[in-house]
Order: sequence, then structure tokens, then C-alpha cells
Amino acid sequence: MQKKDKLLLIGSILIAVGIFIFFKSTRILSWGFYRIGYNVSTGGILIALTIVDLILLVATRHKAAKIALPILIAMLVLSVILGTHLYFTGSLLDLFLILIPAAVGAGLVLRALLMKPEKNG
Repeated sequence: MQKKDKLLLIGSILIAVGIFIFFKSTRILSWGFYRIGYNVSTGGILIALTIVDLILLVATRHKAAKIALPILIAMLVLSVILGTHLYFTGSLLDLFLILIPAAVGAGLVLRALLMKPEKNG
């Protein structure tokens, strides 16, 4: 196993452990689409745009519709994430101690991805 592969594996495990511990001590109060102001939900707008994009994709097979579809789906997921209200049950020190493995793991993954390929021979 190469050094790059080891760093990726260890980093991924640390990220997974950090996220698991974080969500173990976090409660979801409510979830839904992100709201602009008080009454405008981004979910309806994004769902309508996604449906229009799907219709255009099926009807025309245009390159712009192919590019817009994954962007709109990512925006839908981001809207749900931003609209979710989380409640952390621990203290600020607990939060920092929980996020340390995830931060170290992210650093290892970045180091592995930015590493130059090893030359054999």
C-alpha cells in the first residue's frame, strides 16, 4: 500500500469518526427548505426549476440542461441542509474536541490528494 493510499484511508476514517461523534451529540429540531425572509421557501423555486430543466433535457438534449441538472439537485440538497435546525447538546469545548478528528482527517485527505505521484524504479 502506497503512502498516498494510507493517508487517504486514515483521513477518511478520521472524518467518518468525527462526523459520527458530532451527530451522536446533536439533535435535529426541525428540517425543511431554506427560507428567504419569512415566507419565501427556496424549495418550491428549486423544485420548479428542476422540473423545467428535466422537461428541457428530455425535449432538447441541450448541453446547458445537462449541466444545470446536477447543479439544481446540489442546490436542493444545500437548501435542505441550510433549512435544518440543529441543537448541539454539549459545550463549546466538547464541540472542538469532537471536530478535531474530522479536521485532522480532512488535512490528511488534502495532503494525499495534493501529493505528487511516486515514481517507480
